[in-house]
Amino acid sequence: MSKAEYQSWEKRYSSGSYEGRGWPSDLLESWITRIPPGRALDLPSGRGRNALYLAEHGWEVDAVDISPSALKAGAELAKERGVDVTWHQADLDVDPVPNAPYELIVSCFYMNRNLIPSIKEWLAPNGFVVFEQHMESSFDVQGPATSDWRLAPNELLRLFSDFRIVHYEEGIYRHERGGEEVWNALSRLVACKGDPGF
Repeated sequence: MSKAEYQSWEKRYSSGSYEGRGWPSDLLESWITRIPPGRALDLPSGRGRNALYLAEHGWEVDAVDISPSALKAGAELAKERGVDVTWHQADLDVDPVPNAPYELIVSCFYMNRNLIPSIKEWLAPNGFVVFEQHMESSFDVQGPATSDWRLAPNELLRLFSDFRIVHYEEGIYRHERGGEEVWNALSRLVACKGDPGF
């Protein structure tokens, strides 16, 4: 990540101007009971909405983000909620991931195609990836303004074509944000590095 991008994210978190999502990914919620707990990696974690949820469901979690302010806020939330999460400040473009392999890697709303081979490498045999990202769309939707930060239709399927795809969907999804209706174009995938056991 460039210095300017780092400073932008740190400013957003430290100033409180970026609320982000306080709830876990509903894709993760719908799959949590089907994946046996183990070691999980949440990247990038932000304030830890998914990391905290995983910890509350019996996972040993490493949360990685570039923003120290986001990680500090996540650690405070973990203390409030009485769960243990290990927080790591790192630039995913250049820094090594802490303690691979993992039984689960969660990546939501982070576009770094160059990281996909590493995600696959960091997964343990028969480990799962839960991946969710904005998708290109001709509709008026929220999210990145440039297609550089959006997946093309079916691109996520191609990126994980060597895995067992156990769930895939893409489309336009409605969310509530601050009492307002928000629409997002998303690609969403759950895939296994081997045998999912079901």
